[in-house]
Amino acid sequence: MIKYPCEMIEDLIPLYIEGDVSVATKEIVEKHLKNCKNCSALLVEYSNDELKVIDFKEDLPHANTFKKLMKKLKIWGLIAVAVAIVVAIAIGTIGYKLGEKPKNDILTLKTIVKTFEKQGVFLKENSSQYLDEYELSGVKPAVFAIGDKKGTLLVYVFKSFVERKDIIEKSNKFNGLFSLQEYPLNAKNALLVYVSAQNPTTEEEMKSIGETRVLISDIVFKYLNDGKVAIYKGESTNWEGTFTVKYYEHWWEDEKGKLHYDSYNESSPLVKYKMTDITSVGPISFEYKTSSGGGTSTGSRLDKEGYSRMGNSGGNGAMHRENEDITFTIKWNGKKENIILKAQK
Repeated sequence: MIKYPCEMIEDLIPLYIEGDVSVATKEIVEKHLKNCKNCSALLVEYSNDELKVIDFKEDLPHANTFKKLMKKLKIWGLIAVAVAIVVAIAIGTIGYKLGEKPKNDILTLKTIVKTFEKQGVFLKENSSQYLDEYELSGVKPAVFAIGDKKGTLLVYVFKSFVERKDIIEKSNKFNGLFSLQEYPLNAKNALLVYVSAQNPTTEEEMKSIGETRVLISDIVFKYLNDGKVAIYKGESTNWEGTFTVKYYEHWWEDEKGKLHYDSYNESSPLVKYKMTDITSVGPISFEYKTSSGGGTSTGSRLDKEGYSRMGNSGGNGAMHRENEDITFTIKWNGKKENIILKAQK
Protein backbone atom coordinates (compact mmCIF):
# COMPACT_ATOMS: atom_id res chain seq x y z
CA MET A 1 0.00 0.00 0.00
CA ILE A 2 1.29 3.45 -0.90
CA LYS A 3 2.05 5.56 2.18
CA TYR A 4 1.20 9.20 1.61
CA PRO A 5 3.12 11.84 3.59
CA CYS A 6 1.30 13.41 6.54
CA GLU A 7 2.13 16.90 5.23
CA MET A 8 0.05 16.28 2.12
CA ILE A 9 -2.90 14.82 4.06
CA GLU A 10 -2.79 17.72 6.54
CA ASP A 11 -3.15 20.19 3.66
CA LEU A 12 -6.12 18.21 2.29
CA ILE A 13 -8.06 17.94 5.55
CA PRO A 14 -9.82 21.37 5.16
CA LEU A 15 -11.02 20.32 1.69
CA TYR A 16 -12.04 16.90 3.02
CA ILE A 17 -14.12 18.52 5.78
CA GLU A 18 -15.94 20.65 3.21
CA GLY A 19 -16.53 17.68 0.92
CA ASP A 20 -14.61 19.42 -1.88
CA VAL A 21 -12.58 16.36 -2.87
CA SER A 22 -13.14 13.61 -5.41
CA VAL A 23 -14.16 10.08 -4.42
CA ALA A 24 -10.60 8.86 -5.06
CA THR A 25 -9.08 11.62 -2.93
CA LYS A 26 -11.60 11.01 -0.15
CA GLU A 27 -10.60 7.36 -0.10
CA ILE A 28 -6.90 8.30 0.11
CA VAL A 29 -7.52 10.63 3.08
CA GLU A 30 -9.75 8.15 4.95
CA LYS A 31 -7.30 5.27 4.54
CA HIS A 32 -4.53 7.47 5.89
CA LEU A 33 -6.64 8.62 8.85
CA LYS A 34 -7.34 5.02 9.91
CA ASN A 35 -3.62 4.46 10.49
CA CYS A 36 -2.45 7.89 11.62
CA LYS A 37 -3.35 9.21 15.06
CA ASN A 38 -1.78 12.64 14.46
CA CYS A 39 -3.79 13.37 11.31
CA SER A 40 -6.95 11.99 12.94
CA ALA A 41 -6.45 14.37 15.87
CA LEU A 42 -5.93 17.23 13.42
CA LEU A 43 -9.20 16.33 11.68
CA VAL A 44 -11.05 16.57 15.00
CA GLU A 45 -9.37 19.90 15.80
CA TYR A 46 -10.22 21.41 12.42
CA SER A 47 -13.79 20.13 12.62
CA ASN A 48 -14.28 21.66 16.07
CA ASP A 49 -12.92 24.98 14.87
CA GLU A 50 -15.25 24.86 11.84
CA LEU A 51 -12.45 25.63 9.41
CA LYS A 52 -14.20 26.40 6.14
CA VAL A 53 -12.39 26.43 2.83
CA ILE A 54 -15.19 28.61 1.46
CA ASP A 55 -13.60 31.48 3.41
CA PHE A 56 -10.68 31.44 1.01
CA LYS A 57 -12.62 31.14 -2.24
CA GLU A 58 -13.69 34.79 -2.28
CA ASP A 59 -10.04 35.81 -2.46
CA LEU A 60 -9.01 33.33 -5.16
CA PRO A 61 -7.11 35.36 -7.79
CA HIS A 62 -7.49 35.14 -11.52
CA ALA A 63 -4.71 33.28 -13.34
CA ASN A 64 -2.94 36.43 -14.47
CA THR A 65 -2.56 37.72 -10.90
CA PHE A 66 -1.91 34.43 -9.11
CA LYS A 67 1.85 34.81 -8.85
CA LYS A 68 1.69 38.23 -7.18
CA LEU A 69 -0.94 37.17 -4.67
CA MET A 70 0.69 33.90 -3.63
CA LYS A 71 2.72 35.61 -0.92
CA LYS A 72 -0.39 37.15 0.62
CA LEU A 73 -2.46 33.96 0.37
CA LYS A 74 -0.18 31.51 2.16
CA ILE A 75 -3.03 29.22 3.16
CA TRP A 76 -4.50 29.09 -0.32
CA GLY A 77 -1.03 28.39 -1.70
CA LEU A 78 -0.73 25.28 0.47
CA ILE A 79 -4.17 24.08 -0.56
CA ALA A 80 -3.50 24.72 -4.26
CA VAL A 81 -0.27 22.72 -4.18
CA ALA A 82 -1.97 19.90 -2.31
CA VAL A 83 -4.79 19.81 -4.86
CA ALA A 84 -2.25 19.79 -7.67
CA ILE A 85 -0.51 16.79 -6.12
CA VAL A 86 -3.73 14.84 -5.67
CA VAL A 87 -4.93 15.61 -9.19
CA ALA A 88 -1.58 14.40 -10.49
CA ILE A 89 -1.89 11.20 -8.49
CA ALA A 90 -5.41 10.58 -9.75
CA ILE A 91 -4.58 10.87 -13.45
CA GLY A 92 -1.06 9.50 -13.29
CA THR A 93 0.65 12.07 -15.46
CA ILE A 94 3.55 13.22 -13.31
CA GLY A 95 7.02 11.78 -13.74
CA TYR A 96 7.42 10.86 -10.09
CA LYS A 97 4.88 8.49 -8.55
CA LEU A 98 4.27 8.36 -4.85
CA GLY A 99 5.65 5.13 -3.47
CA GLU A 100 8.75 5.32 -5.67
CA LYS A 101 11.96 6.87 -4.44
CA PRO A 102 12.57 10.35 -5.94
CA LYS A 103 15.84 10.98 -7.74
CA ASN A 104 16.90 13.86 -5.49
CA ASP A 105 18.83 15.40 -8.38
CA ILE A 106 21.44 17.85 -7.17
CA LEU A 107 23.08 20.53 -9.28
CA THR A 108 26.72 21.32 -8.60
CA LEU A 109 28.49 24.51 -9.59
CA LYS A 110 30.55 22.52 -12.09
CA THR A 111 27.39 21.05 -13.67
CA ILE A 112 25.85 24.50 -14.05
CA VAL A 113 28.96 25.96 -15.68
CA LYS A 114 29.28 22.98 -18.05
CA THR A 115 25.59 23.24 -18.99
CA PHE A 116 26.01 26.87 -20.04
CA GLU A 117 29.15 25.98 -22.00
CA LYS A 118 27.29 23.29 -23.95
CA GLN A 119 24.85 26.00 -25.04
CA GLY A 120 27.66 28.28 -26.19
CA VAL A 121 27.66 30.58 -23.15
CA PHE A 122 31.02 30.57 -21.40
CA LEU A 123 31.03 31.62 -17.76
CA LYS A 124 34.29 33.04 -16.42
CA GLU A 125 34.51 33.23 -12.64
CA ASN A 126 35.40 36.65 -11.25
CA SER A 127 35.47 36.61 -7.47
CA SER A 128 36.81 40.18 -7.39
CA GLN A 129 33.29 41.37 -8.22
CA TYR A 130 31.73 39.74 -5.17
CA LEU A 131 29.40 42.07 -3.26
CA ASP A 132 28.63 41.51 0.43
CA GLU A 133 24.96 42.48 0.03
CA TYR A 134 24.36 39.36 -2.07
CA GLU A 135 25.26 36.91 0.70
CA LEU A 136 22.19 34.89 1.75
CA SER A 137 22.25 33.47 5.29
CA GLY A 138 25.94 32.71 4.99
CA VAL A 139 25.70 31.33 1.45
CA LYS A 140 27.95 33.27 -0.90
CA PRO A 141 27.36 33.21 -4.66
CA ALA A 142 29.94 32.31 -7.25
CA VAL A 143 30.32 35.35 -9.53
CA PHE A 144 30.71 34.99 -13.29
CA ALA A 145 31.15 37.14 -16.36
CA ILE A 146 28.73 35.95 -19.05
CA GLY A 147 30.74 35.39 -22.22
CA ASP A 148 30.59 38.56 -24.31
CA LYS A 149 27.43 39.78 -22.58
CA LYS A 150 27.34 42.74 -20.24
CA GLY A 151 26.43 42.09 -16.65
CA THR A 152 27.15 39.41 -14.06
CA LEU A 153 25.70 36.02 -13.22
CA LEU A 154 25.50 35.07 -9.53
CA VAL A 155 25.17 31.35 -8.82
CA TYR A 156 24.07 30.08 -5.40
CA VAL A 157 24.18 26.33 -4.72
CA PHE A 158 22.15 24.99 -1.77
CA LYS A 159 21.79 21.51 -0.29
CA SER A 160 18.29 21.14 -1.76
CA PHE A 161 15.48 23.25 -3.21
CA VAL A 162 13.92 23.09 0.26
CA GLU A 163 16.91 24.93 1.73
CA ARG A 164 16.85 27.34 -1.22
CA LYS A 165 13.20 28.19 -0.58
CA ASP A 166 13.72 28.65 3.17
CA ILE A 167 16.76 30.90 2.83
CA ILE A 168 15.28 33.09 0.10
CA GLU A 169 12.03 33.50 2.03
CA LYS A 170 13.88 34.46 5.21
CA SER A 171 16.26 36.86 3.50
CA ASN A 172 13.54 38.43 1.33
CA LYS A 173 16.35 39.51 -0.99
CA PHE A 174 14.74 38.31 -4.22
CA ASN A 175 11.07 38.39 -3.21
CA GLY A 176 10.54 42.03 -4.13
CA LEU A 177 8.90 43.73 -7.08
CA PHE A 178 10.07 43.38 -10.66
CA SER A 179 13.57 44.75 -11.10
CA LEU A 180 15.37 45.73 -14.28
CA GLN A 181 18.73 45.20 -12.60
CA GLU A 182 18.27 41.84 -10.86
CA TYR A 183 16.69 38.81 -12.51
CA PRO A 184 16.50 35.68 -10.25
CA LEU A 185 15.83 32.19 -11.60
CA ASN A 186 15.32 29.01 -9.59
CA ALA A 187 17.02 25.82 -10.80
CA LYS A 188 16.38 22.83 -8.52
CA ASN A 189 18.72 23.36 -5.55
CA ALA A 190 20.36 26.42 -7.12
CA LEU A 191 19.51 30.08 -7.57
CA LEU A 192 20.89 32.04 -10.52
CA VAL A 193 20.67 35.83 -10.55
CA TYR A 194 21.48 37.89 -13.61
CA VAL A 195 22.64 41.36 -12.52
CA SER A 196 22.76 43.84 -15.39
CA ALA A 197 25.73 46.18 -15.64
CA GLN A 198 23.49 49.18 -15.08
CA ASN A 199 19.88 50.26 -15.20
CA PRO A 200 18.98 50.75 -18.88
CA THR A 201 18.60 54.33 -20.03
CA THR A 202 18.27 53.74 -23.77
CA GLU A 203 16.22 51.44 -25.98
CA GLU A 204 19.39 49.67 -27.10
CA GLU A 205 20.46 48.94 -23.51
CA MET A 206 16.99 47.66 -22.70
CA LYS A 207 17.06 45.37 -25.74
CA SER A 208 20.49 44.00 -24.79
CA ILE A 209 19.39 43.24 -21.21
CA GLY A 210 16.21 41.59 -22.49
CA GLU A 211 18.11 39.34 -24.89
CA THR A 212 20.53 38.25 -22.16
CA ARG A 213 17.66 37.49 -19.80
CA VAL A 214 15.92 35.35 -22.42
CA LEU A 215 19.15 33.47 -23.15
CA ILE A 216 19.81 32.68 -19.47
CA SER A 217 16.16 31.88 -18.78
CA ASP A 218 15.97 29.38 -21.65
CA ILE A 219 19.09 27.53 -20.50
CA VAL A 220 17.84 27.39 -16.91
CA PHE A 221 14.37 26.18 -17.93
CA LYS A 222 15.34 23.59 -20.55
CA TYR A 223 18.59 22.17 -19.24
CA LEU A 224 18.85 22.88 -15.49
CA ASN A 225 15.17 22.43 -14.59
CA ASP A 226 14.44 19.72 -17.18
CA GLY A 227 11.55 21.87 -18.36
CA LYS A 228 8.77 20.56 -20.58
CA VAL A 229 6.33 22.17 -23.00
CA ALA A 230 2.74 20.98 -23.58
CA ILE A 231 0.72 22.34 -26.52
CA TYR A 232 -3.07 22.15 -26.88
CA LYS A 233 -4.96 22.89 -30.09
CA GLY A 234 -8.54 23.05 -31.29
CA GLU A 235 -10.84 24.94 -33.63
CA SER A 236 -14.43 26.01 -34.21
CA THR A 237 -16.19 27.39 -37.26
CA ASN A 238 -14.47 30.78 -37.19
CA TRP A 239 -11.56 30.35 -34.80
CA GLU A 240 -8.42 28.34 -34.10
CA GLY A 241 -7.07 28.11 -30.56
CA THR A 242 -3.64 27.25 -29.15
CA PHE A 243 -2.70 26.95 -25.49
CA THR A 244 0.97 26.48 -24.58
CA VAL A 245 2.14 25.44 -21.12
CA LYS A 246 5.79 25.53 -20.04
CA TYR A 247 6.41 23.76 -16.76
CA TYR A 248 8.74 21.82 -14.51
CA GLU A 249 8.21 19.69 -11.42
CA HIS A 250 10.74 18.47 -8.86
CA TRP A 251 10.43 16.14 -5.90
CA TRP A 252 12.74 15.86 -2.93
CA GLU A 253 12.83 13.37 -0.08
CA ASP A 254 14.80 14.65 2.89
CA GLU A 255 16.76 12.63 5.42
CA LYS A 256 13.60 12.15 7.53
CA GLY A 257 11.65 10.74 4.60
CA LYS A 258 9.53 13.86 4.24
CA LEU A 259 8.42 14.50 0.67
CA HIS A 260 8.75 18.03 -0.81
CA TYR A 261 7.41 19.37 -4.09
CA ASP A 262 8.63 22.25 -6.26
CA SER A 263 7.05 23.40 -9.52
CA TYR A 264 6.48 26.28 -11.89
CA ASN A 265 4.16 26.67 -14.86
CA GLU A 266 3.53 29.41 -17.39
CA SER A 267 0.63 29.40 -19.85
CA SER A 268 0.07 31.32 -23.10
CA PRO A 269 -3.34 31.35 -24.83
CA LEU A 270 -3.58 32.34 -28.50
CA VAL A 271 -6.53 32.58 -30.91
CA LYS A 272 -6.64 33.08 -34.67
CA TYR A 273 -9.59 34.21 -36.76
CA LYS A 274 -9.93 31.81 -39.72
CA MET A 275 -12.00 34.02 -42.05
CA THR A 276 -10.79 36.75 -44.41
CA ASP A 277 -12.85 39.67 -43.02
CA ILE A 278 -10.28 40.33 -40.27
CA THR A 279 -10.83 44.10 -40.18
CA SER A 280 -14.53 43.64 -39.46
CA VAL A 281 -13.88 41.84 -36.17
CA GLY A 282 -14.44 44.20 -33.27
CA PRO A 283 -13.08 43.88 -29.73
CA ILE A 284 -12.92 40.27 -28.53
CA SER A 285 -14.13 38.93 -25.21
CA PHE A 286 -12.11 35.82 -24.39
CA GLU A 287 -12.26 33.26 -21.59
CA TYR A 288 -10.39 30.02 -21.00
CA LYS A 289 -10.91 27.23 -18.49
CA THR A 290 -8.50 24.49 -17.44
CA SER A 291 -8.61 21.83 -14.74
CA SER A 292 -6.62 24.14 -12.46
CA GLY A 293 -8.28 27.51 -13.12
CA GLY A 294 -8.80 29.93 -15.96
CA GLY A 295 -8.61 33.51 -17.12
CA THR A 296 -10.46 36.20 -19.04
CA SER A 297 -9.60 39.02 -21.41
CA THR A 298 -11.78 41.78 -22.84
CA GLY A 299 -11.19 44.42 -25.48
CA SER A 300 -8.55 42.45 -27.39
CA ARG A 301 -7.95 43.23 -31.06
CA LEU A 302 -6.70 41.12 -33.94
CA ASP A 303 -3.39 41.84 -35.59
CA LYS A 304 -3.13 41.99 -39.38
CA GLU A 305 -2.68 38.21 -39.54
CA GLY A 306 -5.85 37.57 -37.53
CA TYR A 307 -4.13 36.62 -34.28
CA SER A 308 -4.90 37.78 -30.76
CA ARG A 309 -2.45 36.95 -27.98
CA MET A 310 -4.01 37.02 -24.54
CA GLY A 311 -0.80 37.38 -22.53
CA ASN A 312 1.07 34.98 -20.28
CA SER A 313 0.26 33.92 -16.75
CA GLY A 314 2.45 31.90 -14.43
CA GLY A 315 3.05 30.73 -10.91
CA ASN A 316 3.87 27.75 -8.74
CA GLY A 317 0.33 26.71 -7.88
CA ALA A 318 -1.86 23.99 -9.36
CA MET A 319 -1.23 23.22 -13.01
CA HIS A 320 -3.25 21.72 -15.82
CA ARG A 321 -2.56 18.08 -16.68
CA GLU A 322 -1.90 16.93 -20.23
CA ASN A 323 -4.73 14.42 -20.66
CA GLU A 324 -7.45 16.96 -19.80
CA ASP A 325 -9.11 19.27 -22.33
CA ILE A 326 -9.11 23.07 -22.24
CA THR A 327 -12.07 25.25 -23.20
CA PHE A 328 -11.91 28.60 -24.99
CA THR A 329 -14.97 30.86 -25.23
CA ILE A 330 -14.77 33.72 -27.74
CA LYS A 331 -17.34 36.52 -28.14
CA TRP A 332 -17.18 39.07 -30.95
CA ASN A 333 -19.62 41.17 -32.99
CA GLY A 334 -22.57 39.72 -31.08
CA LYS A 335 -21.45 36.14 -31.80
CA LYS A 336 -20.10 33.40 -29.56
CA GLU A 337 -18.13 30.19 -30.16
CA ASN A 338 -16.53 27.57 -27.92
CA ILE A 339 -13.35 25.67 -28.76
CA ILE A 340 -12.26 22.40 -27.14
CA LEU A 341 -8.48 22.14 -27.15
CA LYS A 342 -6.68 18.81 -26.83
CA ALA A 343 -3.07 17.96 -26.08
CA GLN A 344 -0.89 17.46 -29.14
CA LYS A 345 1.23 14.32 -29.18
